[in-house]
Amino acid sequence: MTLSAPRRSYTILPVDAEFLPGDASGPWPGIPSLGIDHYLWLDNGYRPPVEIKLCYSRSSLHVRFRVGERRVRVKYVKFQDPVYKDSCVEFFIDAFPESRQGYVNFETNAAGTLLAAFGPDRDNRKPLWPEDLSGFEVASSIGGPCDGEHGGDTWTLEYKVPLVLFRKIYGQEILPGHRATANFYKCGDETEVPHFGAWSPVDTPSPDFHRPEFFGEVVFGQ
Repeated sequence: MTLSAPRRSYTILPVDAEFLPGDASGPWPGIPSLGIDHYLWLDNGYRPPVEIKLCYSRSSLHVRFRVGERRVRVKYVKFQDPVYKDSCVEFFIDAFPESRQGYVNFETNAAGTLLAAFGPDRDNRKPLWPEDLSGFEVASSIGGPCDGEHGGDTWTLEYKVPLVLFRKIYGQEILPGHRATANFYKCGDETEVPHFGAWSPVDTPSPDFHRPEFFGEVVFGQ
């Protein structure tokens, strides 16, 4: 991929009703998906399929991952632990790229442990703390530490991000029709088979997900 290549795009559909992560009555069957299909930097043949769906309500952005992975590693269980070393999925979003303030990274291992921060690049990031993330909720099909088979061929993880978080960070409101940039990743730096997957390809010589110039586009549908 080069910077002049067509940018990947996904439309986040609006939903009328509020719902909690893991709610079986959620709207997910009718929500289109995107996939992580670019596994980069390591040629070890490990390419777990990842399906991601997003939707948004008046107050929340909802994100759902479904990962085809039989063996997982979940070591870290404390907020802001280095979950990228575990079986991990990640969502990076620059909600207002024209403001050039930076992007938020939401990194969650298979049990839902969260690492989150905001900043313009890898080296200049400020952690987000519980008071920043008030209203963030997560649900996972894996309940805690694990090292190996977890009892299924797939695992799922859902969370909701209060839209007020983006207003606090950027000083602007996300409205229908708004265009942001984002990328989605699957990784596991210290898993049995290390891997680095992305939705929008990252053209760097070594692993580096903190590259907003390679983000795709996400549109908040009307």
